[in-house]
Amino acid sequence: MTKKDNAIAMSLQILGGVMIAAFALRALMAIDEFGGGPAFEILLQGVIFGMLLIGFGEVIKLMQGLFNQREPERPVEDPEMARRQALRISSDSSVSIENRNKIMDYYTKKNMVVDDIEATPYDGYAIVHHDGRKDVVDLNNWELEVLSEAQLRKNPELRNLVE
Repeated sequence: MTKKDNAIAMSLQILGGVMIAAFALRALMAIDEFGGGPAFEILLQGVIFGMLLIGFGEVIKLMQGLFNQREPERPVEDPEMARRQALRISSDSSVSIENRNKIMDYYTKKNMVVDDIEATPYDGYAIVHHDGRKDVVDLNNWELEVLSEAQLRKNPELRNLVE
């Protein structure tokens, strides 16, 4: 709810203004019948009740403003930006021992022989050479993930590493 205006507050303020105007007209008609004293009391009642409604509407507007300060703006979701942020450029030109062991364990369980493990320029990704093929491996999650052809098509930077 990031609306800046509030319909309830606006309607209370309008109702307060209408109430002041209505009591003013009523006071003008009461001057002829009852005199100035009672007409002034009618006008005063209208001003007091109208100003209460206008003030209450203003309080609601101020509270809406406080609520809007607390709530962050919703970011525009751009899938292309999210994909590019995921591929952060890495300053490390080698794959860590822990990640190498993770990769070796994964491919050993699949009964594949790893020829070489190569670092990529992107953080959390490695290229694994095995059986005359190249796989791009995602090391960013808890578990190692070999990227499929569909995932590589979505990431042209990673696809270029394999070609």
